[in-house]
Amino acid sequence: MKLIFKFISVLCFAISINSQADQLIGDIIFEGYPVTKFETNGIESIEHVLGSSDGMEYKVQITKQGENFYWATRGNVQLHPITSGVYVTYLAVNGAGYVRTYNEQMMQLYNSLPESQKQTELIYMEHLTHQIGSITYYGR
Repeated sequence: MKLIFKFISVLCFAISINSQADQLIGDIIFEGYPVTKFETNGIESIEHVLGSSDGMEYKVQITKQGENFYWATRGNVQLHPITSGVYVTYLAVNGAGYVRTYNEQMMQLYNSLPESQKQTELIYMEHLTHQIGSITYYGR
């Protein structure tokens, strides 16, 4: 009986941690959906073309609360924005990766494009370190 109680306690704790990680901190300032995923392990790279359901599963969200930015879809890891030219790179403070997007002016230009042209453009990349390799998503 004690074993069952411990199992249920651990399960409830894990669920509460997971739901806290999924909660948004602040307002969404960027949301993107990947169309391509590259996995690299130092020996080979594999490209995956993602369908719309995969894109929904692997979407990226960046939020802002006050002066702080968060990688909402990666456990609300805090991000440090670095602007260079027309790009903003949001660097994870824990070294887990980064998200590079267009700056606000370029996003306005992108949003003014005809829908058919938007479907041919990529507006972000998300790069994650994974064990001794990496995963990179490209999307819009």
